[in-house]
Amino acid sequence: MKSFLQNSRVQSLFCGALIYIWLAVLSPLAGTEQYYSVYLLCAVAGLACLFSNRNQNVSLERGQKRWLGVFSGLFSLAVLLANYALFEPLSALQNSLNVTLCLFGGMALAWQVLLWLMRSLPFALEAGERRHPARFFGIVFAVIGVTDLGYLFFARYPGVLTTDSVSTISQILGQSPYDNTMPYYHTRLVGFFVRLGMGIFGDINAGVALFHCFQILWMAACFAFALTTLYQAGVQKAMLAGIFGVYALLPYNIVYSVTLWKDVPFGGAVLLFVTSLYRQLRPVGKSRRLNLCTLVLGAVGMCLLRTNGWLAFVVTTAVLGIVLHKEQRKTLAMLLGVLIFSWAMLNPVLDLLGVRKTDVSEAFAVPMQQIARVVANDRELTEEERALLEEIFWMDKLGEVYDPQTVDPVKFGAFRGDRKAFIRGNWAGYGKLYLSLGVKYPGDYLKAWIDETKGYWNGGYSFWIYTLGTDGGNLGIFHSGGENAVAGCYAALFRYLEKPIFLQGLYSIGLHVWALIALCLVGALKKRREILTAVPVLVLILGLWIGSPVYAEFRYAYPLMVSMPVILCAGLYGNREAGN
Repeated sequence: MKSFLQNSRVQSLFCGALIYIWLAVLSPLAGTEQYYSVYLLCAVAGLACLFSNRNQNVSLERGQKRWLGVFSGLFSLAVLLANYALFEPLSALQNSLNVTLCLFGGMALAWQVLLWLMRSLPFALEAGERRHPARFFGIVFAVIGVTDLGYLFFARYPGVLTTDSVSTISQILGQSPYDNTMPYYHTRLVGFFVRLGMGIFGDINAGVALFHCFQILWMAACFAFALTTLYQAGVQKAMLAGIFGVYALLPYNIVYSVTLWKDVPFGGAVLLFVTSLYRQLRPVGKSRRLNLCTLVLGAVGMCLLRTNGWLAFVVTTAVLGIVLHKEQRKTLAMLLGVLIFSWAMLNPVLDLLGVRKTDVSEAFAVPMQQIARVVANDRELTEEERALLEEIFWMDKLGEVYDPQTVDPVKFGAFRGDRKAFIRGNWAGYGKLYLSLGVKYPGDYLKAWIDETKGYWNGGYSFWIYTLGTDGGNLGIFHSGGENAVAGCYAALFRYLEKPIFLQGLYSIGLHVWALIALCLVGALKKRREILTAVPVLVLILGLWIGSPVYAEFRYAYPLMVSMPVILCAGLYGNREAGN
């Protein structure tokens, strides 16, 4: 019996059966709300890796096995937690059985994929130096730039604006005071082009369009720089063609290039920083000065263009300092200089300019949701707990407006914004209240966190990715265009790239996050320093797990989506003499 169970063919059949059960339990027929195609893709990958691994004797150290087991368990647990509604009540025998089988099935799937990665990576880069990188950059830059400029002028002139965009323009026009909720330096950057366009053409629409022309060229340059770097490094041409298609043709990249959001240039800055870091670590290119200049430019943009960028950069600099302090001293010195400069720009400089800082309550989306869920579920509260909550919430509205997937109804419909000073003076009391409610009602807290953040750690969700409207009529900004043959071609392109189910993985934040973490783990276990390129993006994603205001807001994960091609190649490809 023991020899039968140890037979590799029996183990493979058992593992394959678990993966099949995992896929069956999560079927849309059972009520799962995620992109099922993502689960299907993961299952196919797991079975393919199982088939490839079946006759291979992969030698792993005890520590490596432990880390692969940890990741496999966390992956499977994440899927179960995100689908907790499928297994309620857990006391039912069938649900308990489903949970058990699904847990082991997800672990088997992740283990086989990780085992294959440990066995197969890194793939070999193409040998020989590739010539004419400047020409390659110019062609990619021109194609992406012309594509996005055509979309702006033929389909979306003067660009796409939302409520956040209107707030930015209002500050530029002096209709509201500057504040750093919409990052001040992003607002100033937009203001430079808007005022320039208004001065030249006498029209605010031309000013907004001029900024979008700059943003298009900025993103095209960042995309072209990333592709050129991978081209110089020796990444296979088929992979380069696929990445080019992602940057040039995917609808969200085209629409975002003409959307006035801080997240767009910030995503370009993160991509520039990640790419430049990769060039330093490999190294790529003959001009070390160019690499350092682009690294600093990307780092400054990362720190100043979004409020959480500076914190991510602090953690990234610390990690790089620990790992690279002996071999990249000049690089680390420049990053430290950027850290000090950006801190000064975000603190004493903003104070001197009288710019209001970002409200600290913006970071407490998850605690607000957890408390709101307790109230919405009509849980018992002590008189002291209720009194404290009544100081900062309209209690009669809190349970009514609670939406599990976004904090906005609570923040704008039940939170008493005029009581922020009271909260600051009673941090200890509210900290104790938050912890005590969590101890009494851990299930409510856990479900509130899951529903508020699951889009950033589970398979994709059918949630809006971009908008096509122009919401600026009160500022004199009006949409024109969109009713011509060129605009029709863009609409057809978007339709063909968004509708197919088999392309849903390209829009799945969760799938990208799983790939990111898997590559980080395998790269760390194999001690490949190129995977350090993933650190800034990983920190940004972890921040969304802690404080995201919306459960699957695509633009918040945009740095991940645009940087993933570089990180993917950094994790997959090694030296030119690599074995596979």
